[in-house]
Amino acid sequence: MKIAVIHSIYKPDYRGGAETVVANIISGLAARGHEAFVICVGRDNKIETIEGIRVYRIKPFNLFNFLDLSNQPYWRRLLWHIIDMFNDVQTWRIYKVLKEEKPELALTHNLMGLGYGIPRLLKISGIRNIHTIHDMQLIHPSGLIRPRLDGDDLIRSYQGGDDFNSAASISLGAKLYCFICRLLFGSPERVIFPSQYIKNIYGGLGFFKKSEVLILGNPLPLDIRPAIIKSQLEPILTLVFVGQIEEYKGIVDLIKAVESLPGDWQLLIAGEGSALREATKWALSNKKIQFLGRLDQDQLEQKIWSVADLLINPSQVPESFGLVVAEAYARGIPVLASKIGALPELIKEGETGWLFKPGDQFDLRQRLEFILANRERLLSLKANCLKAAEKFTLSSYLEKLF
Repeated sequence: MKIAVIHSIYKPDYRGGAETVVANIISGLAARGHEAFVICVGRDNKIETIEGIRVYRIKPFNLFNFLDLSNQPYWRRLLWHIIDMFNDVQTWRIYKVLKEEKPELALTHNLMGLGYGIPRLLKISGIRNIHTIHDMQLIHPSGLIRPRLDGDDLIRSYQGGDDFNSAASISLGAKLYCFICRLLFGSPERVIFPSQYIKNIYGGLGFFKKSEVLILGNPLPLDIRPAIIKSQLEPILTLVFVGQIEEYKGIVDLIKAVESLPGDWQLLIAGEGSALREATKWALSNKKIQFLGRLDQDQLEQKIWSVADLLINPSQVPESFGLVVAEAYARGIPVLASKIGALPELIKEGETGWLFKPGDQFDLRQRLEFILANRERLLSLKANCLKAAEKFTLSSYLEKLF
């Protein structure tokens, strides 16, 4: 089958977990003999081949490139988003690619930077469309809901409930953005959600009313083969954080929580982001904390997964899935995570890890003290973690997809 995979960012460009998921899916399609090609944002309009996959890079017709969005002031981002949502120039460029390639199926993912006219284009062109939701991108331009609202609270806030203070309320502009996105996207034939949590949010806000929906957890890489699965604990307990170094990811709270934590331990932090300077400032006096920067998959295997005893995910905003949790499970590594968003769906308390109150340094520290005092529990959870990872294999994902 000839398949178009349409997503804002494709390697070597990278921003977060969605890019990893898309790359995993494409490698799986190729391994099954399907002819997949990619349409993504680029610095220039060009066609190139990456690892045998044809990649169409579309230079955005806008104030600046989508790849530079995070570096722009608020007012320029606002104008950029308005142009992006109704960007028929982008739609026309993608139409010409689809007309030439003639795919039988389009797998669409995050479309910001490519234009929100794509779902309508696919429908008019008669190309079957399966759309995958990765985050809050159609609800809020940032893809994040920064106030600590969860589940039904978030839905009520968008619907104008009066039980929210000004700090937690959703702006009129965000509500208008959500309304327009709902109209532009309509109801693709099928929509995939990585968790029940994110499905409930979009459903509660009136998205995809006529679509067939499916909950399908994000897949692990095709060739995930851990170099080593630890069968015993070392004298020093190794805690790891893998992800974007951003304030909303809870990295600063994590560093504060481990300050003067007793016992023999070390915290390895892999990633980069805008909060790196603040995070390193808080960690300056603690020799047990190491920043390793952004690591590729081989480096993660060698420097993180092969030595980790516990993954910590202290996110302060609701996550739609949490691929790094599944990656830890595939190595038999338990997880300590915030009880927010989809993370409670992935973590079984006391079986594959533990949960703590998001943004609560005291609760996080108590959990860490408990784990340090009961280190043998980590070994007893390894088998459960490996079992939990089985439902996130790429082969299982593609079977359900097709």
